[in-house]
Amino acid sequence: MLLAICKKLTIVARWGAKAKTDDLEERYPSILSSILERQKLSCLTSTTIATLTMETISKTTTGKGEILDLATLMKASRTLSQDISLEGAIANLMQVVMENAGAENVALMLLQDQVLMLTAFATEDRISQLEAIPAETSHSIPLSIINQVKHNKKPLVIYNANHETAYAGDIYIQEHQPQSVLCLPLLDRGQMIGILYLENNQVTGAFTSDRVEFLNLLCSQAAISLENARLYQKSQNYAQQLEQTQLQLVQSEKMASIGQLVSGVAHEINNPIDFISGNLDCATEYIQNLIDLLQLYQQGCDWNSKTTQDKIEEIELDDLIEDLPEMIESMRQGTNRITEISKSMRTFSRSDTIAKVPFNIHQGIDSTLLILKHRLKANEHRPEIEVVKNSENLPEINCYPGQLNQVFMNILANAIDALEEASEGKNYADIEANNNRITISTKLSTDKNMAVVEIADNGSGMSEKVRSQIFEQGFTTKGVGKGTGLYQIR
Repeated sequence: MLLAICKKLTIVARWGAKAKTDDLEERYPSILSSILERQKLSCLTSTTIATLTMETISKTTTGKGEILDLATLMKASRTLSQDISLEGAIANLMQVVMENAGAENVALMLLQDQVLMLTAFATEDRISQLEAIPAETSHSIPLSIINQVKHNKKPLVIYNANHETAYAGDIYIQEHQPQSVLCLPLLDRGQMIGILYLENNQVTGAFTSDRVEFLNLLCSQAAISLENARLYQKSQNYAQQLEQTQLQLVQSEKMASIGQLVSGVAHEINNPIDFISGNLDCATEYIQNLIDLLQLYQQGCDWNSKTTQDKIEEIELDDLIEDLPEMIESMRQGTNRITEISKSMRTFSRSDTIAKVPFNIHQGIDSTLLILKHRLKANEHRPEIEVVKNSENLPEINCYPGQLNQVFMNILANAIDALEEASEGKNYADIEANNNRITISTKLSTDKNMAVVEIADNGSGMSEKVRSQIFEQGFTTKGVGKGTGLYQIR
């Protein structure tokens, strides 16, 4: 009997049928009163991850039948944090919201390059992840409500959307006539990353203040989970792009000499990837510690109890609160570094077209230096090779960027080789006193019709015989298999 009543109460409460939940409570007060008292979450506001200001339109109601179960909250929190993939994080969020919000329809929008994109949609029957489309072009959401929340960054609760004149002109409202509406921003450290839209067309006032507070907490957790998943996906995508770019470079006949440099570029990008991966492990441990602390509350432990204080000391709560946001920020910086490397690789390896195209010479030089960075670093035999750039402001020039980047690559690689050879037999201190240096100068010609790029090193130089043959086909001063010469860059 008790199990059946509780199950029925949970179902009707989830649908927002307040009148029915009130009726059940009045018919079975002796059975339900103790359950409601035990399960009510009285300190929810103080435990939210981010305090959100709520703008409420029309009236909302808070009924004693609104049950906010700590066990449900804990289960939802674990569900949101259990999948690191973006697709999995989105699916988990939609599932948790549909199970706990009392909504018939739910739409998730995420910011991509400052554009709000409709990413997922859920109904009673199914959860669908969409091929992201701009929210402004969608007919599945009320744009007037979405734009208001996007602008204000505040939750918006509407008791009955059909009676709100402020949205009477919205085409979606006119066609679908939703009753209860709730629209929540997803905020990560004050920055909006998306919007969650919910509606219930069966009852008015379905989204009570208790339910909104419950969803606020979930949205705070969801924002962190989604942002972490997005950062991880970006790092994986960039790693895959870099790997593909490296394969294309090695396989290209023009870029055959780049094969020896792939490992160096991989080292540059693996550093931030390893850092992100390591921080994800620590962040997961910190979140689990917070969950363990919350479970003590679920078991009835007071904040000042010895059990709770021992747990706080064990997990070093003060340090955790300070370190977790810094971890997330460091992962963001690592992703930015990967983005920088990926952009440089794309600049360097861009395919040539039939016709010449405008190109920034300085970008080509910088991308080449980034690829050669591992060869410029200090090692046990010599200090770091210094690179000095004397650059004038140059306009873009019409050229074949891929071929020009290959020229920069071959000349700079040869300069490094020359400095390596010049350093042989010298001790570290002598080299450091007259440090190895490559100087790159760019300027316009006297008649302003050409861009002039000069690359020089302070190595031992070359003989007149080598200078006269340097651009001849097949000529190289290196051993077999170690170079193709400079003929191909003419």
